[in-house]
Amino acid sequence: MSDHARAGGRQDLGRTPGALVAAVVLGVVVAAAGTLVHRWDAGGWPAGLLLALVTAALAAVTARAGAGAVGVVLLGLAAVVTSQTMAFVSPGGDVLVTDEVIGYGWLLGLPLSTVAAAMTPRRWYSGEPAALASRGSRG
Repeated sequence: MSDHARAGGRQDLGRTPGALVAAVVLGVVVAAAGTLVHRWDAGGWPAGLLLALVTAALAAVTARAGAGAVGVVLLGLAAVVTSQTMAFVSPGGDVLVTDEVIGYGWLLGLPLSTVAAAMTPRRWYSGEPAALASRGSRG
């Protein structure tokens, strides 16, 4: 009997310590990069904020696929701690996240994008072809 069958048809997608550590590292890197680029604008459009939030959402989906729900939670915690630290701990008084709408968009959008990825259906990460996954959910 395969491990997949023993698990009741559910696959354990990479809940290894390495996958969890990778999720934390990814959260730190994405939050640091997003904090640095979120204020960039391209002709009046908040291109940096959009780029940072899309990158954060993709990182959260990657963590969900590689390390499961625990990986998304760890990525989210690491990202929030990193972005908040970079926003509020400033040696010399320099500020990376200003008291403006774009700063609030980053500080609130980062955890919201992680929550959105955490709420995606488990079947998206099952590794089964879509036809088999949908047939299995009907009956």
